[in-house]
Formats: sequence, structure tokens, C-alpha cells
Amino acid sequence: VAANATGLVRVGTVDIGGNTFTVTQSGGIDNIWLPKTDFGGMARHAAVGFSIGTRGYIGTGWDGSTRMKDFWEYDPAANTWTQKADFGGTARYYAVGFSIGTRGYIGTGWDGSTYKKDFWEYSPTANTWTKKTDFGGTARGLAVGFSIGTRGYIGTGFDGSSYRKDFWEYDPVANAWTKMADFGGTARMYAVGFSVGSKGYIGTGS
Repeated sequence: VAANATGLVRVGTVDIGGNTFTVTQSGGIDNIWLPKTDFGGMARHAAVGFSIGTRGYIGTGWDGSTRMKDFWEYDPAANTWTQKADFGGTARYYAVGFSIGTRGYIGTGWDGSTYKKDFWEYSPTANTWTKKTDFGGTARGLAVGFSIGTRGYIGTGFDGSSYRKDFWEYDPVANAWTKMADFGGTARMYAVGFSVGSKGYIGTGS
């Protein structure tokens, strides 16, 4: 689909069996994926992403040969990417990221030789990174992270020798971690996590 997604009227074209059809709909198109401007950095995987307000952010990751620490902001209104200050820690992948209010956070991960437990806060207003209290569990990668209200959470993952199921809460006001009830499933890595309202969810993984 190639589409102009600005304004209230969205017009696109779709190729079906060699035939091109034009789609026009007032008030937007539901249940359809529309292409946007490619990510501004190098192609990669194992990066982190989160949103703050009306902007989205992607950073860190692995491009197949190099560990990354660049950090990018996406403006959906302009459909553009802007490079921001590099992530404050070492280049890495398999980290986790989430936002709380007007701040973003990235922590844990793998830098190619060491699993990490450092934890960093990003201010979009100042475009700066500030080191915060290290993650409360063991250093690890391949964990999950999400926020609920004014608290952030990190759990599961792999610490170099063991799959993990411990689960931790971060309080940005106290800049402190508190161990919570272990994840209810088996220890794992490569899981996914998200929140809806006042509840958090973790699933899948290896």
C-alpha cells in the first residue's frame, strides 16, 4: 500500500494480482497498515523502542556486525526521523526500554562481552541521558520491560548462565528498585511484555 496519510482523508493504492486499486475514505482507514518513512538509522534488530507524548523513539541494537547506541525520534505528524543524543551507556543490544510520564528509560542488555544492569533516563526536552540506579536484579539481556502508571518494570531474561523469572519495579521518584512477585510462568528469555491500564502482561519467549 502506498498512501498519503495526512489529514482526515486517506488515499492509497494497493496492487492485487497485478491490478491497481485506489482507496479513498474519509475519517481515516481502520485495520490496515500504511507505510511510513523508513527508520532514520542503520537497519538493525534487537533494538528498543518506546513513546513519550506524541513522539516515538528507537535506539541501540545490532546491525549484524556492529553494536549500536544511536537514538532516534519519530514525529508521526511530519512522518520524519530526527537523530537525538546517543544512548548514555555502552553500545548494546537485547536491552529493554519503556517510558514513564515525560521520560524514557533504557537498561540491561548485552554489549558483546558482558551482560549489563545499568539503567538510564532520557529527557526529550534537554535531549540528555542521566544514569540512574542500576537494575535491581542480576545483569542480563533478553528481558522484558514496560510501565504501569508512575512505575516501570523489568523481568525475565538471560544472565549468561540462567533463564530468569524474577520481576522488579522501578520508582523514578525514589530512584529505587523493589523486587516483586516472580513472573508466574517458567523462567525464560525472548518474551514480550506490555501494559493495559493498571495491569501488566508477559507472554511467549524461549
